[in-house]
Amino acid sequence: MTGFWLRVGRRLAAILIAAFVLALVGATPAMAHSELQRSDPPDGGVIAVGRSTFTLWFTEAVSAEASSFELSTSDGTRIAVQASVSEANDAGIVRLSTPPLAKGSYQLDWKVLAADDGHTTRGSVVFGVGMRPAVIAPSAGGIPDPSGLLLRWLDLSAIMLAVGAVVVSARVFGSLGEKAIAARRRAIFLGTLGAGVAVASGAITPFLLTQRGGGSFGEWFDATWATLGDTGWGHLWLAREIALVIAAATLYRATRSHDMANGSGRHLWLAVAALAAVIGLESWAGHAAGLPSGSVLAVMASATHLAAAGVWVGGLATLAICLIPMMRRHRDSRREILESAWRAFGPVAAIAAVVLVATGIYETGLHIPDLSFVVSTVYGGTVVVKVVLVVLALIVAVINTVLVNPRVAFRVAPGLTARLGRVLGLPVMSARRTLRRFTTVVAAETLILVVAVGAAGLLTSVPTAREVATATRETVLHTATVDGLFVTFEEVAAGPAQSRLIVRARSMVKLEQAPVAGVVVTLVGTTDRRNVTFEQIEPGRYEAETATPAPGAWTASVVLDREGLPAAVTKIGWTVPSDGAEGVRPLQLVTTAVAALMLAAMVAAVLLIRRRRHEEAVVTLESPLPATPTRATEEVRSRR
Repeated sequence: MTGFWLRVGRRLAAILIAAFVLALVGATPAMAHSELQRSDPPDGGVIAVGRSTFTLWFTEAVSAEASSFELSTSDGTRIAVQASVSEANDAGIVRLSTPPLAKGSYQLDWKVLAADDGHTTRGSVVFGVGMRPAVIAPSAGGIPDPSGLLLRWLDLSAIMLAVGAVVVSARVFGSLGEKAIAARRRAIFLGTLGAGVAVASGAITPFLLTQRGGGSFGEWFDATWATLGDTGWGHLWLAREIALVIAAATLYRATRSHDMANGSGRHLWLAVAALAAVIGLESWAGHAAGLPSGSVLAVMASATHLAAAGVWVGGLATLAICLIPMMRRHRDSRREILESAWRAFGPVAAIAAVVLVATGIYETGLHIPDLSFVVSTVYGGTVVVKVVLVVLALIVAVINTVLVNPRVAFRVAPGLTARLGRVLGLPVMSARRTLRRFTTVVAAETLILVVAVGAAGLLTSVPTAREVATATRETVLHTATVDGLFVTFEEVAAGPAQSRLIVRARSMVKLEQAPVAGVVVTLVGTTDRRNVTFEQIEPGRYEAETATPAPGAWTASVVLDREGLPAAVTKIGWTVPSDGAEGVRPLQLVTTAVAALMLAAMVAAVLLIRRRRHEEAVVTLESPLPATPTRATEEVRSRR
């Protein structure tokens, strides 16, 4: 009966994983952080006394229910603001209306939630009415709220603990036999605890993202529920929570199993499938899915990165909590337990560490355009901190290997192992001192990796360097004059495969002949031709969204209709850069090559080690056993 349930669990796990992969391949990429692209009035600008309408243009769609806008004077007096978020093609435009403003300095504080990835961004715009503003507001994109950052760290740590506990319970304690049943039960309980904590932190996260000042709890709850039910990110987050509940429930059932050696197998397989779905959904809703191209491969790399971190970080934490008490109970065989456990966990941890570093290098090239963004953005600086922490953890892991199994370490690096052995005093170290030193080093490695998880939490909470570069990228303003009008044309990015076209027109003569009643632009490319009708945003400004023009030369025929006069027509030419010139950068090429080489070297090393072990096993089986000397043979030898 147990074999039947084990087969069912494996098949169900395979079906769930295959279904997730199919959904991932066919998924529409999520958007990136919604950054403020421009504002009217601009930051530090001046507008006329009595102005009562304002416009904010964001790079991505924003959730109306979860976004807030507050206007105040220089002395802190609040002014009522009504906000409307445009639907459909203008999803990234927010229009604000206020009472007519008097002369003075004003600050507009905004906080928006991206409708597709659930990331919040905030910032301020300072402007003057009838005068220059007193100060300029700081730019957005800094470090998020400590409460949100702490919650994100807790969430990632809990998921990694659940993944590591499942791996250690099956791989390490499952190979130690009956004496490890108590440790295995404790490891599965840790996995249950990790999944449960992730469920709780995941339930709190949407409330922190949609928190609004000055509103009631009912309004807060309605905004959170609308975000979960009406946005792509909300759907992914709800699916993640369901998968976490399934993982926690199945792991809890495994802890209640009386036959830990066999009865928990079917539960662990289902838990593995649920945790795989959690990791995939986490990556699907993150930075990787917001890339303009290659998002599917990036999401898979991000998911692999998180899974490898779970195996290494979560597995090490589980060993520290469960293995050390086990060795203290079995004092006579502590050395054998330690060597067996590390022999089972060491190769898995080594592979996970290589995969973690390789996928991290690959993601760095995707999200950092060039090295200048390492020091100029929070994301780039955090990547450097995380790299340093991972390198320190790898050094400590080498010390652990030398402590536990110096023979293996000597085979890999004899010179380094000899020097470390002299420093650690291995030739004269007793079993008790070895355990004490191992406990200290494992605790240090775990602490370093926990801090690295905090850096990962910050990386997933702030805009990537690529997103900051996209949001702050200066566009080319094309100008022309026709029939007494000064006309400008601008094309800016408005999300994956979408562009926003902006036309401004103002009279160059004192007495304007007739106001512009409408704008139509005909775009002509090498193989494409389309007519785009513009909407008036404010006097003299017209906007429209269209599919991103293909790379190559384009001509925009701008037709400005005027009442009682012939239409004014002007042509503007520009060149759309190719995806390769815009998307693939030298740093990305280098990091991709380094990551591929690391993974190839790891695969080659694993195959070589397996081949050597197979050859040693064959030699052992084929070597003849020493013959037992007979009595006659002994007599002949004695005579000689």
